[in-house]
Amino acid sequence: MGASARCVIFAAVAFFSMLGEGMAVFALTLATADELGSWGVTALFLAGLVPPVVFAPWVGRWVDGSALWRVWIINLGLHVLVFAAMALAGSIIASLALLSVASVCAVVNGAVIFKLIPRIRGGFSVARASSFLVVATSLAGIIAPAVASFVFAARGLGVVLWCAALGFVILAVAAVLLFSSQRSNPDETAASAAPTAPHAAAAARSTAVLLHDWRLRVLLLPMAAIVLFTAAEGVAGVFYLREVTATDTGYAVLLGAWSLGAVAGSLVGGNQRFGARSALPILLGGAGVGAAILVEGLWANPAGLAVVFLLGGVGNGLHNTGVRTAIYDYVPESRHGAAWAQLRMMINIMVALGYLVGTPGLFVEPAQLVIVFSGAGTLLAIALSLVLLKRRNGQSPISNR
Repeated sequence: MGASARCVIFAAVAFFSMLGEGMAVFALTLATADELGSWGVTALFLAGLVPPVVFAPWVGRWVDGSALWRVWIINLGLHVLVFAAMALAGSIIASLALLSVASVCAVVNGAVIFKLIPRIRGGFSVARASSFLVVATSLAGIIAPAVASFVFAARGLGVVLWCAALGFVILAVAAVLLFSSQRSNPDETAASAAPTAPHAAAAARSTAVLLHDWRLRVLLLPMAAIVLFTAAEGVAGVFYLREVTATDTGYAVLLGAWSLGAVAGSLVGGNQRFGARSALPILLGGAGVGAAILVEGLWANPAGLAVVFLLGGVGNGLHNTGVRTAIYDYVPESRHGAAWAQLRMMINIMVALGYLVGTPGLFVEPAQLVIVFSGAGTLLAIALSLVLLKRRNGQSPISNR
């Protein structure tokens, strides 16, 4: 089997672990809401957000400083055991505690996969190979809630958790097979390795690897803003969009339109034009996200918003692929694990802040106004980033890396 085919198959296998994990989190949310009420759901979110922030430095050192395949297989084994323990315990409180462990395992898994992509990409560009993982993530986000709802209603939480464990068993088997094939084809692995990132020596000495290069520092502004304001929109949108659509089904359709757009945007972001200019998909995709959120707040038309959400999702997928490409561009391979862990730390912090900002009545009221401010804030961050890149570069910031 060719290296390129292995890359595609690997992304497909990784999808099952993402699907299982997404199902587990969604079903746990339903079960926690039923048994513990709103404070339990808050505890569930905190269990998923806080531990990765606390353990990010350790995750980066472990992934970058140890044998990658050993780290991955050990972590996948622990991930399986955690979900199996949740299923066997049958306790929501125990599941919340174990979820904090699973959230750290998920960051380790993501860091390893991120570090592996350049090694297994075969004939694909790094951007194209990376886009396959973004597509898998988007598809899992579309399918997991629906499947989890059905299985949870029909068979209960335990079966959903066993499905999550099975997803990581499948990924662990694929990891062993991939390791065997890579070990038998070392020349192929070397040929697929990512090019050396600019300023690699400086990044290798830096603790905050995402801050060593000025371009990456500037691009972190729109990255952080998009996470912050989409999280805020996600909270406010629960109230606003359900009122606009008048039904939960209509609300679900809008969310599905965004996710479908994200799949398309991820594939677009992997083509040669976007893959060679990491700032272009980040800023263009981010502008699409901001514009979609702003229009959402200004135009309460369900049919029209379905189209707006589809386009906003395209921007989201384009942006996400560009984020991964930018890290590959500006961070050396030896620090990819730390870079991914630090990125997840930033994302989790911004999500937590976004949940606060997006809560109607806490800072801004009503929910519609929260959404308008979120869209405008995203566009402002994009505009500021363009100005900073233009001033430092002396030319169009999207004309090169």
